[in-house]
Amino acid sequence: MREVVRREFNRYYSGLEAEELRVPEMPKREFAFLQFGGEVMIRHMKFNDPASLKGYIVENTPAHIYHSSAYYKTPDAVDMNEKGWQSADLVFDVDSDHIRTVCKEKHDRWRCMECGREGLGFPPESCPNCSMKKIDTRTWICEDCLEAAKKEVIKVIDEYLIPDFGIGGSDFDVFFSGHRGYHIHVRSESVRALSGDGRREIADYVRGIGLDVRSHGFRDVKNEILVGPDMKDGGWRGRIARAVYEFVNRSSFVELKEVVAPNVAKNLSENKEKFLKNIASDPPYWGGLKGYTLESLEKIALASIKDLVCNIDERVTIDSKRLIRCPNSLHGKSALKTLRVGYSNIDDFDPLKEAVAFRRGSIRVYVKEAPRVRIGDDELGPLDDKTLEVPLALGLYLICRGAAEPR
Repeated sequence: MREVVRREFNRYYSGLEAEELRVPEMPKREFAFLQFGGEVMIRHMKFNDPASLKGYIVENTPAHIYHSSAYYKTPDAVDMNEKGWQSADLVFDVDSDHIRTVCKEKHDRWRCMECGREGLGFPPESCPNCSMKKIDTRTWICEDCLEAAKKEVIKVIDEYLIPDFGIGGSDFDVFFSGHRGYHIHVRSESVRALSGDGRREIADYVRGIGLDVRSHGFRDVKNEILVGPDMKDGGWRGRIARAVYEFVNRSSFVELKEVVAPNVAKNLSENKEKFLKNIASDPPYWGGLKGYTLESLEKIALASIKDLVCNIDERVTIDSKRLIRCPNSLHGKSALKTLRVGYSNIDDFDPLKEAVAFRRGSIRVYVKEAPRVRIGDDELGPLDDKTLEVPLALGLYLICRGAAEPR
């Protein structure tokens, strides 16, 4: 089974232009590889140019190819302390596995390794039957969960990187990971020298960790007048103000009652137009409602910003020596490409179509079990215990996922 996939991966890399494997400032990067069936990563390697990297890949076709987010003086030194860390890209990893999408109820399964309890959808932190935390998961990707990941990428960039950190369009690249989500590589000189603590601050900022709404302009004056931020303010001040406006504007009395006391919800619902006009005025006024306190406003603000915080893997952002997937390399768990996405065209980007590496040919496979799966314009499932001929890209995807075997 591995040999079939390795052979096709080798064919792909043999036909690839070496330049498609280029990484910025390549001689300063560490490269690493995970072979088919291998549990130990081959790392601490250096390549001065794309041609030498391609030669190695064709000769030793791996399942996964990585390069460091860091720039080193001696990237091939085996001892990390001897590599001579110089700086590192700031990387954001958005993974659809971490986003609670409705589609997971259709294609994801979990199983408790202690008692055998099974279920569909997003896995629980602990088994609802025996309370143990050894949960095995079997996850898939579909258009809906990848679309949710894409929206998170757009949020990170449009809501935070560009307006709050001043990162220009030429200072970052977006990549489809080849499997479950996206990577954002920020290469601006303003972030490359950041320490782990500095990167953690950025990760916490976009995730809204430790956010205290009172520190963003909300306060009361002699328990009579409520003041708050202006919707035109920058950063979290303006973001919170705009979020509260939108939340109150769209929420019914029943929805507001889930956040604040019934009497406050009633007054807010009945005087919604007045409240919205007041907080949109210049300067904004956040009071004027009976029973409406700073505590009530805090609850509304926290409920309003739930959709504004970013769902990223903070470990990747914090790590200044992270190994990240090489552009145009194949993902060993999907046979799809790690593909650069033009940010101006990201809305129309279809990863399950544009990241397909194998456009021709077919393969006969025995499918053990699979939900509905689409790769390119081809789809099948749900099905199990069936042998059939499928397009090569779809077949390789099922084999890499462990759901099928070549016949």
